This record gives sequence, structure tokens and C-alpha cells, in this order.
Amino acid sequence: MQKNYGFHLGVILYILGMTFFQVTFSFMGLNVFLAWLPIVFGQLFIYVTGKRCWGIGLLWLLFFPNIPYLLTDLFHLTSLSIYRPKGLFTTAFPDWWSFLLLVLPILIMVLIGMSQVFLLLKAVTKDFKKQVISLMIIAVLSAMAIYIGRFERIHSIELLIHPVKILSLLVGNWSEAKIQFVLMYSFLQVSIWGLIYFLQKMSKEA
Repeated sequence: MQKNYGFHLGVILYILGMTFFQVTFSFMGLNVFLAWLPIVFGQLFIYVTGKRCWGIGLLWLLFFPNIPYLLTDLFHLTSLSIYRPKGLFTTAFPDWWSFLLLVLPILIMVLIGMSQVFLLLKAVTKDFKKQVISLMIIAVLSAMAIYIGRFERIHSIELLIHPVKILSLLVGNWSEAKIQFVLMYSFLQVSIWGLIYFLQKMSKEA
């Protein structure tokens, strides 16, 4: 984990900066913090041995949906005055800086957090079929969690405080909209994992 001090320091500085000094997208401080936690738990899971690692693994699974959840924050770009009708863009550079502060951490956290899943699955099993099945299960569970997070305004931490209520929301209240969202977002996550796998394979062959 010591090899990633730069990444963790950068995340901490971003969280503090967005929380205390940024107005437009100040909520990104909390959202990136929640997406950072599973990355930390994932690293601990790899380095810690014994029964404790499975407790860490459960914490990782609980907070992992916060990583792909970040992609939904891209819709907040509509609040900026960069884009104008008829395909025109403005040079409102305060908004362009806000664009950077929103998009860059989302790309970094999603790529790092979802790439880490491959390392975690390899630490659990060497069977490729089991790894693929695990990815599918994680994608579906994550999509379900993102749905209640975005539409029911539920945070991951609430599962620890009100487990029965959150689990009922997670596995119940199915509707056509929820089914479509879960299928779509599961496909999105699997596609991102497919892209990461393809890029990793290309880098090994180069």
C-alpha cells in the first residue's frame, strides 16, 4: 500500500479542497471520499491475512457501489454555462475549471477502483469462470445499490445503521424503471471491466 501514497494524498487534498473551497461541486468531496473507502478496503484485503480479511471484504462490497455511482454525477455538468444551444461553447473559464474538478476525479476513481476488482478476485480464486460470475454478481448488486442511492437518496453507511430497511429497499420495490436501470447499469459496469481487461491484455502483449 506504501506504493500508492501519492494517490491517497491527492485524494485527501481533493476532498479537503472541494469540501472547504469549491462552491459549484462541493458535494464531490463527500462522493469521492465514499468512493475512496472501497479502494482503501480493497488494498487492506489484499495485504491482510486471516479471518480479518473477510470482514474487510464485506466493507469493500458495502462501499464499492460508490465507485460506479460517481458516473451519475456527470449529469451535474448541465448546471454549468459552458454549453449553449446550436452546439456552441462559451469561454467561461470558471465553469471549465469546475468541469475539470468534476470529470477528472470521476475518471481516476472509476478506473482505479474498478481495475482493483480484478486483483481482489484473483486473491480469492484463480478460476476464471468464477471470476466472471463474481463480476456479474457484483455488477448487479452494485446497480441495485446505485438505484436506491440515486432515487431513494440512501448512503452506504445507512446499511450499518438501518440494515433491515435498506436491505428491503435493495431487494424489494421492483418496478419496470428499477429493472431497466439495474440492467443498464450492470451492462455499463461489465463494459468498463471489459475495456480494462482488454487494455491490460494489450499492455502485456506490447
